Amino acid sequence: MSCPTVALARCPTYDEDAVLEAVKEVLTPFGGMEAYVRPGMRVLVKPNLLSAQPPERAVTTHPALVKAVVTLVRECGGTAVVGDSPGGNQTEASYRHLLTTTGMAGVVEETGCESVFFDDETMTVRAPGARTFRRFTVARAPLDADVVIALPKLKTHALTGYTGAVKLLYGFVPGVSKAAYHLHAGQNPATFADLLLDLHTLLRPTLSIMDAVVGMEGKGPQHGDPRKIGVLLASESCTALDYLAATLVGLDPTTLPTLARAAARGEGPGCLAEVEIVGPPLEEVRVRDFVPAPTALRPALPSFVRQLDGRLVPARPVVDDERCRRCGVCAEVCPPGAIVVGRDGLPAIDTARCIRCFCCQELCPEGAVDVSETYLREDDDGE
Repeated sequence: MSCPTVALARCPTYDEDAVLEAVKEVLTPFGGMEAYVRPGMRVLVKPNLLSAQPPERAVTTHPALVKAVVTLVRECGGTAVVGDSPGGNQTEASYRHLLTTTGMAGVVEETGCESVFFDDETMTVRAPGARTFRRFTVARAPLDADVVIALPKLKTHALTGYTGAVKLLYGFVPGVSKAAYHLHAGQNPATFADLLLDLHTLLRPTLSIMDAVVGMEGKGPQHGDPRKIGVLLASESCTALDYLAATLVGLDPTTLPTLARAAARGEGPGCLAEVEIVGPPLEEVRVRDFVPAPTALRPALPSFVRQLDGRLVPARPVVDDERCRRCGVCAEVCPPGAIVVGRDGLPAIDTARCIRCFCCQELCPEGAVDVSETYLREDDDGE
């Protein structure tokens, strides 16, 4: 069986003409956009629209990439539709605000493409052979499309270490349902990885083009630091794309739950030799000193350590009272309801109920939630 292909193209700036040319270049090994889109096709373009942040924060897929892809789809005679289901509790009004802040509203206006809010129309579909759920509640949009083009952003993530093409597909789950799936995964990143891969099997994109012009390092996926990388990547394989992207920034793919589980399931590469790379040599574009996420992903602890009467507590979310503006978002998005807002407006986290999904850290608008290191819990008497 042939190896999946991942193409790279240098793209040092978000200048619209430069991005358009880079997209054309990165798609050339696959036959260009015309290899996927024919006249009359409905094409869903799915960027990462985590939250209402401006493009320069590197939280969301840059509008220049979205515009370039929509332009090429329209040139092929396709009907482009841009949509997502961002994190947190979204309404039609908040989604419109998000589109404006992220620059997506401008893309829709300039290109004349359609936009869709995934939470508006959902359906439950069977998932034969899935490891986690036999049915998933998902947006109708990807099921109605003839072609799905995913546009992930290269970023760090507290729970999964890295977020890219496979993790992007969690956006197909409507906001109201995301919490239930997090609860099912509990504190096991491998279970959550299986859930993501089950979604990947069910709703595999036709093509993925990754925005790695400027990625995010450190406290991702929302409050890290923008990091210039200067490339676009494309592939028909989400897992191969993620494997190469992680390698590009110096992350070990074998330690990232989604990629480790993909390899174990036979759904992704187990080493770089199993990926066909087209474009500039990897060493010429590799990023040095990339800052990983503060994360619970640590080497597996010996069983005797895990059984120390529950006194060893893994990395957990903690609230910085000075940065907290008492909005209550962390409590709203906490799947197990482990966060309670006190009379003073400050949130308190019940460590015993916390499942370490880090939704609070991911979606706090002020970046007031940090991820602590593993620690030994004090007994009630302080010893």
